[in-house]
Amino acid sequence: MKLNVSSKNRKGFSIVEVAIAMGIVTLLLTTFLGVFGPAQNNIQRAIGAQDISRMKDALSTEMSIYRSSEQMNYDNSFDKAFEMLKGSSDPNMAILVYQYKALLQDTDDDGILPPYTGDNGVQGRDFIIQTAVRRLDVDSSKIEEEIAPSSIEGAVYVVAMTQLVEDNGSLNLGTAAEIVNPDGGGEAENSTDYLSAVLTFKADFYRLRVNKFEYVAGGAWDFSNIGGVLTSINIAVRR
Repeated sequence: MKLNVSSKNRKGFSIVEVAIAMGIVTLLLTTFLGVFGPAQNNIQRAIGAQDISRMKDALSTEMSIYRSSEQMNYDNSFDKAFEMLKGSSDPNMAILVYQYKALLQDTDDDGILPPYTGDNGVQGRDFIIQTAVRRLDVDSSKIEEEIAPSSIEGAVYVVAMTQLVEDNGSLNLGTAAEIVNPDGGGEAENSTDYLSAVLTFKADFYRLRVNKFEYVAGGAWDFSNIGGVLTSINIAVRR
């Protein structure tokens, strides 16, 4: 026996039902993105803060080290710290902090491990992750090698440093690109003019938007267009 089914008896979804279903899906997606978006941003901020926490010590240590290869640029470790601090607010003399893949052995005994440039490799066997603190106008060639795509690990950070001046037992923020004697005597033009044995300053860490050398060294950024300060730390260096 042949059974004929009328089109009137076929089941389906009406336009109203489809519209309601789409509305529910849209609501769920909106709620999901509203929760997930801020959570993702918090994760990214946490990763940045974690990176910087490892780099704070590297900055303090680097400003206390004087290498034989730096004799053309600085007289001693204190002079190095003085000049780094004074010029750090100028993007052309920026202090960069980043991590890169480095060979396990120093090839020229300057205390700086050369970058690893292999396509593949095993961390700990072929390379280690090294934290670098470089001054853009002094270490440009090293920076270009270390932040090459085959070597750079993660973001490049820039540090703006400002002197903390003691006044009646408290430390007050000084003026960018200016270092004054805390006990009077006016501005110190160089480390020899600075009369105190201790130089105290605040370091503000920023994250550059791109870690390519062409962007980092090409004059495309300044401290007004790279976003807010990620974290700050007070540091003191001794003569």
